[in-house]
Amino acid sequence: MKYSARQRAVVAALRKAREIAGISQRQLSERLQQPPNWIQRIESLERRVDVAEFITIAKAVGADVTKLFREVLRT
Repeated sequence: MKYSARQRAVVAALRKAREIAGISQRQLSERLQQPPNWIQRIESLERRVDVAEFITIAKAVGADVTKLFREVLRT
């Protein structure tokens, strides 16, 4: 499935925030009580992220949601 540049920017921002926090994909999936491959599917663009999930993931990695969303909007 082909995603827009904006969706790719959303995923890139979430991945960067996760990596900065030093959290693995598996650890993040566990924190969010999701299947082990849930984050992997998002980060490989196999699955879209909605706004509610964006907020939940950002908070789970300790990112400032507003700042992270602004980063996406700048791309």
